[in-house]
Amino acid sequence: KMSADSYARNMRSLDDYFKTLGRLLQDENWDDAEIASKLLSVHGPHSTHAFLQVSRLGEQRNRPFIRDDTFDAIAVLHLQVLHDIHVEKNYESAYDVHTQIMKKFTEEILRIKRESNWFLPIFYQLCTDLRNTAKMADELGAPDEERDTSFYEQCASFIMESYRACITDARDARISKKIAILNMTNQLFRIYFKINKLNLLKPLIRTIDNAENLQRAFSMADKVTYNYFLGRNAMFDSNLPLSERSLSYAFRNCPAECATNKRLVLIYLIPVKMFLGHMPSQAVLRKYKLEEFIEVVEAVKVGNLAQLDAALTKHEDFFIQCGIFLMLEKLRTITFRNLFKRVSLILGKNQIPLDAFLVCLKFLGVHDVDSDELACIVANLIAQNKIKGYISHAHQKLVISKKEPFPELHSI
Repeated sequence: KMSADSYARNMRSLDDYFKTLGRLLQDENWDDAEIASKLLSVHGPHSTHAFLQVSRLGEQRNRPFIRDDTFDAIAVLHLQVLHDIHVEKNYESAYDVHTQIMKKFTEEILRIKRESNWFLPIFYQLCTDLRNTAKMADELGAPDEERDTSFYEQCASFIMESYRACITDARDARISKKIAILNMTNQLFRIYFKINKLNLLKPLIRTIDNAENLQRAFSMADKVTYNYFLGRNAMFDSNLPLSERSLSYAFRNCPAECATNKRLVLIYLIPVKMFLGHMPSQAVLRKYKLEEFIEVVEAVKVGNLAQLDAALTKHEDFFIQCGIFLMLEKLRTITFRNLFKRVSLILGKNQIPLDAFLVCLKFLGVHDVDSDELACIVANLIAQNKIKGYISHAHQKLVISKKEPFPELHSI
């Protein structure tokens, strides 16, 4: 089988493009559709050919065509999108034309072709390109004060329309269009994360949870992407066990050669693991070029508050850009817990004067915590089951349990 790159390299004319697409579509099989999808992508290997950046091709006589009317119309519209992007630099028009492609695909293929799903790779690419063209229109297009929502936000409604067309297909997974729901959920995850509307994810997540019979039919790539977003969403919901499970699945099943993607998963998995008491090794952090975490991990491990604050300040821009700065700030709680554990081990008794903690904090350069705030911090740790014990206010002491006074964080 030739790759899409090879096909594109051999193209010399519009004729070649339409003949190639026609051949790839005629056998109606998944593998050929995957190649065809690249040749219908706005960033495909053919997209820079000037002879394919054609406007209003449908109005020309004696033009090449594809036998299937719908795919022929889609190809014509696709070349219009390339023209709008590369020749006119009219990104709003490119987005508008691409929405026409989405409507046509939904109405004339997803709703009509009932006994097959071989065309889904093309559909997946169209959804990705809908987001890409929306992003271009937002970032490179002329600003419009009267528009209430971004193009990126608008494109979710087109994907939802397609989603509704697929979700009702109850046929066997081998021919059902319902297997597209995971890819579309991932597309919607990306949009809702970007526009900060995570509440819209709940019904989508419920549907995937209830689609056990389709799990085998979903591609591993889609399952990895889904678990990555599910883990991030669970992290923001403070559901750490689900977050760890999902992000660990994504990391484990992401191919070793995709180091950039594995690194992306780790950016969220590391803070979650740290909250659960699992500290990453320096070797892992260096392997995936995440040195920004090294000082944070060391500070939390030894219970050094001042070092933690300094590390967060030093790499603040990186952590804010990743959206985890506030999450990492909450590691102060774990850092206090680890410091108090060290102090209790050093003193070797189960009644510890609160002053002992204050002396330690001041020694470590933390001067903004007084005895009242310290008592409040300890009380919170007890309430969160991170310390087993109670405060004796009469004696100003922390009395800890003789059995597992500092429970393992992952067991809480």
